[in-house]
Amino acid sequence: MKALVTGGAGCIGSELAAELLARGAQVIVVDNLSSGKIEHIDGLLKDSRFEFLEADLLQPGAMDAALGGVDMVFHLAANPDVRFSPGDPTDKDLQQNTLVTYNVLEAMRRHRVPKLAFASTSAVYGVAEHLPIPESAPFPKPISLYGATKLACEALISSFQHLFGLQCWIFRFANIVGSKVRKRGRTVISDFIYRLKETPCCLEILGDGRQAKSYLLNAECVDAMLYVVEHARAPLNIYNLGCDDWISVNRIADLVVKAMGLPHVQYRYTGTEAGWPGDVPRFRLDVTALNHLGWKAGHNSEEAVRIAIHAVFEALEGKVEK
Repeated sequence: MKALVTGGAGCIGSELAAELLARGAQVIVVDNLSSGKIEHIDGLLKDSRFEFLEADLLQPGAMDAALGGVDMVFHLAANPDVRFSPGDPTDKDLQQNTLVTYNVLEAMRRHRVPKLAFASTSAVYGVAEHLPIPESAPFPKPISLYGATKLACEALISSFQHLFGLQCWIFRFANIVGSKVRKRGRTVISDFIYRLKETPCCLEILGDGRQAKSYLLNAECVDAMLYVVEHARAPLNIYNLGCDDWISVNRIADLVVKAMGLPHVQYRYTGTEAGWPGDVPRFRLDVTALNHLGWKAGHNSEEAVRIAIHAVFEALEGKVEK
């Protein structure tokens, strides 16, 4: 197989590219390096089956040079920062999520690439009435621009699939954690570690600390994606990717503090239920469909977070400004 991975220098994309190579595929990575890092794919560059193209997918035709002979696109390129902050342009997610996805789909149509796997998000569900949330949850109501634009991406994919005969897989991710750190859009783990390195005596926690969400290890996310692509054969396949539990922000803070060996850290809360406007305070994905297909996470949320904390701390050691 010849595969193209957009956003392939990111935390998940680079792991996916490496695993595809390990399974015998030819791999092309397209990334503009706005949040991904060339160091994430350094070890792949010497492989003759690997090619890297630095390009901005907002530019129509940016993928044209790379699509010759490609059998499948794994589309992971997106705005990595879910949070909307006052003063941010309101079209940031529209541009980097929806319009980029349209450009990818249109390039695939023109070059007759038949298969697409897409990294969506649990944020498309918004604040669900019932937990855990199945893929069939009625009328998703995203409460963030990020979630809304990812849901728009899913609609575009569904339409292109129907009109042009593609086969597509849409993955609604839980929070994905691992050893790699993005240039921007920090995860809660790397954010806590950065903050505690700067002020070891106290930790500001956005929200009230009781937010609870599902977490999945990076490597397991990649394995689940590839498993579903191999085993789910419908024209359009939509799967939640995660495990069947959750962990609170307070518990993550406790685990980070313990891993860093810091005594008597004081937590300071911003005081609201959500961490920021558009944040979903609690979500837990129903992964019954994924489990019935034959794949189950090897670690629960707390185990995934524990592993990621130690990996991120090791990766950041000596790299954080004092």
